[in-house]
Amino acid sequence: MKKICMLLACAVTVSCNDWFGITPDGSSVPEDRFFRNENAYLNALTDIYTQLRAESLYGRTLSVGEVEFMGQNFRPADALQTAAASLDYADATFAGAIEQTYVDMYRAISACNNLIEHIENTRVVFNDKDRKHIITGELYGLRAALHFELLRLFHPAWTVDPDFVGLRYMTHFGMTVSEPLSTRLFVERVLADLDRAAEELKDRDPIFEGYSLSSVLPGEIDSRLRTFCMNYYAVRGMRARVCLYMGDYIQAAACAEEVFEHLTLVDKTYRLFYFCAPGEYGDDYSFSREHLFGVSTLPGGFDELTDKLYGEGGAEVTAHYAGLFTDSRDTRYRDWFDNSQPDRVLMSRKFGPQSVLSGYTSTGGSEQVLPCRIPFIKLGEMALIRTEALVRQGDADAATAAARLVEMQQARDVTEVADRLADPAFTPEQLLEYVELEYRRDFFGEGQLFHYYKRLNRTSIPQYDGTERAMTADDYTWPIPAVSVQANQL
Repeated sequence: MKKICMLLACAVTVSCNDWFGITPDGSSVPEDRFFRNENAYLNALTDIYTQLRAESLYGRTLSVGEVEFMGQNFRPADALQTAAASLDYADATFAGAIEQTYVDMYRAISACNNLIEHIENTRVVFNDKDRKHIITGELYGLRAALHFELLRLFHPAWTVDPDFVGLRYMTHFGMTVSEPLSTRLFVERVLADLDRAAEELKDRDPIFEGYSLSSVLPGEIDSRLRTFCMNYYAVRGMRARVCLYMGDYIQAAACAEEVFEHLTLVDKTYRLFYFCAPGEYGDDYSFSREHLFGVSTLPGGFDELTDKLYGEGGAEVTAHYAGLFTDSRDTRYRDWFDNSQPDRVLMSRKFGPQSVLSGYTSTGGSEQVLPCRIPFIKLGEMALIRTEALVRQGDADAATAAARLVEMQQARDVTEVADRLADPAFTPEQLLEYVELEYRRDFFGEGQLFHYYKRLNRTSIPQYDGTERAMTADDYTWPIPAVSVQANQL
């Protein structure tokens, strides 16, 4: 069945803060005048999503760019990539990129806070009685997710120093600046925001109903195509990620498993996310049908940038690659990489121009092909979180702990774990080797492997040149830039 096209990509492109700027007569536009109806809130929310695809955020640095090179999957091809792969935070260009990410992330958080304050105090009557709750839930979920991304980068890992004081958790728009918090208190704020988001979205989010047929113009929001938004399951997936980070394995496993409810509550024809069987996704090499939440992109933007980074003349996959994909049937091996030159492997297709989202319909009823989407959080990560959390709890047998991981591998045409389960000597602890293997395989180009190593506080990691690199807490921690994060300066 053809799905419905929701193109966040072509909507508002100016900053939310710029909307409240100067009128033709030189006077400022009061924000209360702008937020005069439901559409104004929807447009402002759309703007926040479009901010996320900036190159300083998920359009490069936090996905296919610097953070990915820090994970050592690719041999760098220019000076900035080399500085990132070398973890050289003193390099001026890399330091500038880090500062820009820091500023733009807080700018997006500031936009969330501005909209939260307005929607929670508005007198606007929404056409759909659930719409206000849904927008509010998305905003709290986004604010939590963006803060947590900052925490993973700029604080030492939880296992190293949960009492490290560094970042500010911004909850107000305006002149007020929050005090820096410890990692422990910062995470408490993240979890509180995620719980508020879940409360607002529970039983209201259209994702519980699956796809609903309708058509929209490019740039309009069809809120029923919820994987372009911070939906209920993305919020619960984020909570699973945070709980695993802080070692709360019971909650991590429970939240990850809750995400899989979508696969049982909604018929496959109408599901918004699911594991894709080999060949089922056509040219959707980024496996977007597995995204709980992904960031929309523009044609000629993220896809062309990725092609420059990883296509002909770009960064090569490192020597570690040969040991990761030992089965040539693996759909990732077949679809993501150009293996025509054994001594020079390129990840040319996963996010490049050849990777598209097909099967969506436009207002005219014709099929619309969209550029690849940037994954923010995926179903595969939920399988890995559940497996690891159950193993670390110590009260699950190998088959129970591995159930979701087996599903994930089957979708890749891989049977490694399923085959090992036939061996009665196979232990739950041995599953952790396959969890790491899948983090190294499934997140190529997504900027997640470095966070995996950091969470576990690995004292050494495989380096892009084939050697082992010794790691310290400082290597894992971005220096906090000395710039203001007051909302009025963003």
